[in-house]
Amino acid sequence: GAWVLNLFVIFEMQQLNRRKVARAQQLDRDNACGNAQPSPKQLHKQKQRPHKQQPHSGRKQDNSGGKSASSLALPQSSTRGGKYISSGPQSNYCALRRRRQKRAVQLATGQTNSPKVCVTVADHVQHDDGQFTHSCDSHSDEPVSACSHCLPDCAKLTEDLKAGGEARQSAVANLKECIRALAFHKEGCRVLQLALQVTDWRVMAELLPELRGHVRDAIRSPHANFVIQKIIELMPTAQAAFIAEELSGTALEVACHRYGCRILSRLVEHSASGTKTFELLNELIPDAGLLCKRSFGHYVIQSILEHGTMDQRRQVMDVLCSNPLDYVQNRNGCYVIEAAISYCPSADQERFIDVLLGEGANEFTALAQSQCGSYVVRALLRLPNTSANKVHKRLQEVLQDLEVTKFGRRVLEDLRISLAKKSLDLAA
Repeated sequence: GAWVLNLFVIFEMQQLNRRKVARAQQLDRDNACGNAQPSPKQLHKQKQRPHKQQPHSGRKQDNSGGKSASSLALPQSSTRGGKYISSGPQSNYCALRRRRQKRAVQLATGQTNSPKVCVTVADHVQHDDGQFTHSCDSHSDEPVSACSHCLPDCAKLTEDLKAGGEARQSAVANLKECIRALAFHKEGCRVLQLALQVTDWRVMAELLPELRGHVRDAIRSPHANFVIQKIIELMPTAQAAFIAEELSGTALEVACHRYGCRILSRLVEHSASGTKTFELLNELIPDAGLLCKRSFGHYVIQSILEHGTMDQRRQVMDVLCSNPLDYVQNRNGCYVIEAAISYCPSADQERFIDVLLGEGANEFTALAQSQCGSYVVRALLRLPNTSANKVHKRLQEVLQDLEVTKFGRRVLEDLRISLAKKSLDLAA
């Protein structure tokens, strides 16, 4: 029963696809011969479209049965850039329809993979505030001029890189003078990441200068940012230092960017002790309070708390202790506080707990009952006994109040688990 019905549905879908492909091919042949006929849907739209009355020309209308040249209704047209552009009611719609049908035929017949692919470097990228930028300079709003490159066959390069031997050497040689174009291409960026993984870093170091001067463009690209991350992960610190050098002066903007935050996080993870990265982070630390609350910036602060120097961690903790309630109640700041509690020294943990409990019993109870606040309180309960004893004592005073909300009940559950572990440790 069921499998027969499934086979019937699959057969009907295949027949429908074949009819669509045949219809698209027939339309292409008709358009090539100039015999294209409007579809019933197009005719229906033309009937419903209101007719625009042409302005009176001041000439006396010809009442004879024949149609003069002046009385013929011609579609409006214009010239733009030296080219004749028709703005008739059907021309633009039909052209768009033909392009879509041609694309559907190519996808159905597998004709989209060509040995050469033309790519245009563009960096329309959305920031975490919803704005789009199209700029190569972080301080300028001037549009980037599109530059086209002819790329080698990415599938062939990938196959040769995986094969090894002479094929890999030939593929790496073909990457020369194509690094930038490949980095900004959807498939080309994967080729470069594979080349960085399987090729000796000394060979790749000779090709990376092609990306110098384009790091800011790359971090705004949904494809090239992965190439920059792979360079930071796999290349020696000295070879990747140009990335931090080009980002100098724009650390805050990069940290708040959808893709830029990834670049800074990789720099902190793999080259935090590097001179250029250290200077870039020192530029960023004064704005830690702002970044803790940003949608993408808080990831960078978390990386600094995990992989940064002790002095950098202390500076971030100073910012958090200055106004703990403000960060605990923020949906991004609560994640930063959890990272600070996990990676900062015990002295800083004790300092943060004292400041948080000093805000008052009512405020702490309200935090434990809220979504973001309960997340932080549960993280405090997972601290060693010496750090969590004060939190245990405060929560035991407000057990009944915590039962009111579901987040408070989760805190109570973690409290019981923490107290049970504490009793087992004392018994042992």
